Amino acid sequence: MAIRRKWIVFITMLIAALAIMLFSPTRVLADTDIKVRICDPDRINDEGDLQEGNTINQVLSAPTVSYGENRELGTVQITGKAGVAVPLSAGQKIMLILPWGISYMQVPDECNYRKYVEWPEQFEGKKNQICDSASKPGISFIAATPRSLTIELSHVDNSGEIMVINFLFNQDNYSKIRIASFVEVAEEYRADRQGEISRLEFFTLLTRLTGPFSASPLKSINGNIVAADLFADISEEQADIDRILPLMEGGLVKGYAGGFLQPEQRISRAEAAHLAGTLFGVAASEPAPFKDSLPDWAQKGITKAYTARIIQGYPDGSFQAGQPLSKAEAIIILQNCLERYCKLPSIK
Repeated sequence: MAIRRKWIVFITMLIAALAIMLFSPTRVLADTDIKVRICDPDRINDEGDLQEGNTINQVLSAPTVSYGENRELGTVQITGKAGVAVPLSAGQKIMLILPWGISYMQVPDECNYRKYVEWPEQFEGKKNQICDSASKPGISFIAATPRSLTIELSHVDNSGEIMVINFLFNQDNYSKIRIASFVEVAEEYRADRQGEISRLEFFTLLTRLTGPFSASPLKSINGNIVAADLFADISEEQADIDRILPLMEGGLVKGYAGGFLQPEQRISRAEAAHLAGTLFGVAASEPAPFKDSLPDWAQKGITKAYTARIIQGYPDGSFQAGQPLSKAEAIIILQNCLERYCKLPSIK
């Protein structure tokens, strides 16, 4: 068992950074790095992930990409270190994790995983140690989510001269990715578990999540909405409000008594879940099974969000609808909404 543990130290949590420029159709937004994590799934929460291993991970290209779907990243290549005869052994697992704000176009599975990972027969004229045998492939599929893929080395031929694995991001509607604009703030927000998010900020992030995707559940109705005409606390000079006009057109953004939008007020868990569920959720015959009560106006949306696994409650079984949504919770909701695109052919 000790020997097995020693081998498992192989792959580290090396981050493959792909430099990109993210932009909207009209203006540049930010320069951001996409960080793809490569790790051992059996030790993903173990500090040992940072230990030195037997492999080298490198990105073969760093393309410039924009928000949207079918975006191509550079191939991440794993090779053995010089002087290590057989870097990895059969039975070892490798997990690739995409960052928050990104998802595969389609979830990998046992039938299509070769569109996401490859093991060439030769590399630079040398035979690859990972190869198919008569009874099993060189690499087998283990598990996947919209932003992760876990594989296992099934057949290793020690007579090979080199070990090479390529994680691909170049197959239309499979290993190419969707990039949402919240990728810019996801890492910062995930680390800020106490920070709160305003109504306008959440509305804006959710609206932009629907914009560049063909299966968007949010469609423009007439384009004639003027925010200042709807809410007493909005002026025509507040251009940032225009970003959420699609939500207003759909009647999804509601004001408070007296016709106030209160855009800078912190958003509650009920408001965020109801809106996300209305857009991306699925109908359910039974209400969400939270032990505390939900506001009447939000029950349907929250239940749809819960059924679609967009939101969940706390460990004690409560939802705490009136509590402010944290920035970290907002990212989870947004990511789960993004991943709905690769679970459904279309969202109505």
